[in-house]
Amino acid sequence: MKAPIRSALAAFALAWVSGFPAPRAAAADLYLQIQRGEKVMIALPGFVSKGPDEEQAALAKELHSVAKDDLLFSRLFNLIEEGPPVGEGKIDFPGWGERGADLLAMANVKIDRPFSGKKEDSVRMIGSVFEAPGGNPVFQKTYTISKKNARKLPHEFVADILYRFTGNRGSSASRIAFVNDSTGSKELYLIDYDGANLRRVTRDGSIALLPRWSPDGKEIAYTTYRRGNPDLAVFSLENGTSRILSSRQGLNAAASYSPDGQSLVLTLSFQGAPSLYLIDRAGKILRRLTRSRSAETSPSFSADGRRIVYVSDRPGWPQIYVMDSDGSNSTRLTFSGYCDAPVWSPLGDKLAYSRGTRKGGHNIIVRDLATGAELQLTSGAGSNENPSFSPDGRFLVFTTTRGGKRELYLTNLDGTVQRVLADIPGNCYTPSWSP
Repeated sequence: MKAPIRSALAAFALAWVSGFPAPRAAAADLYLQIQRGEKVMIALPGFVSKGPDEEQAALAKELHSVAKDDLLFSRLFNLIEEGPPVGEGKIDFPGWGERGADLLAMANVKIDRPFSGKKEDSVRMIGSVFEAPGGNPVFQKTYTISKKNARKLPHEFVADILYRFTGNRGSSASRIAFVNDSTGSKELYLIDYDGANLRRVTRDGSIALLPRWSPDGKEIAYTTYRRGNPDLAVFSLENGTSRILSSRQGLNAAASYSPDGQSLVLTLSFQGAPSLYLIDRAGKILRRLTRSRSAETSPSFSADGRRIVYVSDRPGWPQIYVMDSDGSNSTRLTFSGYCDAPVWSPLGDKLAYSRGTRKGGHNIIVRDLATGAELQLTSGAGSNENPSFSPDGRFLVFTTTRGGKRELYLTNLDGTVQRVLADIPGNCYTPSWSP
């Protein structure tokens, strides 16, 4: 039995999600437990599907599997799946508590079929979380979506669970943008963080490069050669269209949105050496940030928007620098290797980048900005490049050639758990994890 920790501050911190009741002391204890890095035991019995509908029952089983994978991926919970029945009648909360559960998460799944055949079937899922063994409700929420997008429901449910106990929605509802060459051209693609729902975004028959998400997740900026010049384009996920944002002669590349989404920093070369510029959402130049004869690229804003990390070859080979967002106070961070593709953690405390090796490959490095300490996550397995942080700052996606072709891999921040994202045809390049 865990010793209770009564904390009004922790309880207040839990009352974030709109419509959720104020937390009880036990929920506050679990919040503090997770903050200490201790895993919480959560019971996740099979999702309920009432009635004889076989399709509905199969869908409930699939959605339960998605939720299970999401919770395990978070590395914040240990799962209990077997226990007292939850489908009908009174729930045996003490029985789940006897099996070690701190929480009980359950869901009821129903396919709503309209009378008119012209309308698409939808899925309604009621997700509930209770304390165990006491049975006190933590929250309940109804999720509804079209049947073809039903996998999003458990993703959202788990995101709400994570937000309830960490203040962060985690990765379960996120996606990854990347470039792939399986069609013979390099096109932009999207995929769910768990490797499902692969979707081709562009059909330019050309070269797409370096996608970056807007902070609201509604746009992706990327470089395209569809008109011959490396122009900066923006793809809207709301209407499925792409527009050219910057088409100045030469490079319009490696764009990164500011945290407020109102400006982008990118590399332009229309005035000579590739330099960093700040532009607005209409493509107008607001400020030139760097002025040197060296090539400067791969910028990334800090979470507070006050600083920018970037790459410059002014020492004779690419190294990583940090400057204020107005271009002042540039400071060199790295002094060895061939360093590239730095990206700032959403939490603002770390940088990830790739460093070249003497054998010609690259490895992924994570740098703690408070201490300057660096941790190499990969070694001796292909070339590992282009890291991108998960929205909660706890994981990275990157490309690697360890399997022969260039694939997308996921890793935690100490490198102890690394796995391929999905079996995707062709080679994958420059991933960017959504907010």
